[in-house]
Amino acid sequence: MQLYIVERIKDFHNRERLKVHYDPSLSTWQILTNILEETRQMGKAGPVAQHLVGAKLEIRFPHITIQNESFSTADAPTDRAGDFIVGDTVFHITISPMSGVYEKSRLNIQNGFRVYLLVPDNKLAAARQLATEVCNGKIAVESIESFVSQNIEELGRFNKLATQNQFAQLLRTYNKRVNDIEIDKSLLFELPHSLIIE
Repeated sequence: MQLYIVERIKDFHNRERLKVHYDPSLSTWQILTNILEETRQMGKAGPVAQHLVGAKLEIRFPHITIQNESFSTADAPTDRAGDFIVGDTVFHITISPMSGVYEKSRLNIQNGFRVYLLVPDNKLAAARQLATEVCNGKIAVESIESFVSQNIEELGRFNKLATQNQFAQLLRTYNKRVNDIEIDKSLLFELPHSLIIE
């Protein structure tokens, strides 16, 4: 029985990694949009979005420790203000913005934080409207795709090869963060050959 359980655990940890279809002719924004859509269909978009933003923040601010929590770690029991805190800004990342995230944002603002709410691009207009109704201009609402892709493009100096290298760095950093904290290793990305630098 123990051997059977051990084998099932191995199967779980050895599940196939997420595939990235990297096409350098597409914008970084579009590649990220494709990733979020593919992982949404697999039921994994939430953790993927959170860890992509965490990886982006880690790359952008190498001298700041960016917290790394499992996707299943809820804010309330751990007393977390949000998914990430950088300076006096709290970041909330959500695939499906519901009323709870706006209430949490309002509390964060009352506690002196600035708030970023990051949502998929196709939820952006509705999320901005709700944020305006709840906190009238006090919540910065951006798309996950734009928030991550703009930094990758900037760090790549808007150069095709350098941006490609930055995208590879994003996925490597993402994989490290996921591997360090998540039990489900099927959240790891398989780096496409076009992004592997010899």
